[in-house]
Amino acid sequence: MRSAVSLLFVFLFAFTSCKKDYQCVCTNSNTGNVSRGDKIKAGPYDKATNEETCKKNNDLSGGGLKDCHLEDFK
Repeated sequence: MRSAVSLLFVFLFAFTSCKKDYQCVCTNSNTGNVSRGDKIKAGPYDKATNEETCKKNNDLSGGGLKDCHLEDFK
């Protein structure tokens, strides 16, 4: 029982420690200026979800933003 709990702890720690900082970066289609969003902490599994959310900014902005994607936080 003790080894199962220890193994579970190691497994959970491995997935939570892999999180990186990202930010959504978009280009303003009117001015060409690049805008950087807030810092997003994401692991390998939730990065894809955050990438999709970031890309939806293209549609939600009414054409004001283009080329939205995630980049490493700067």
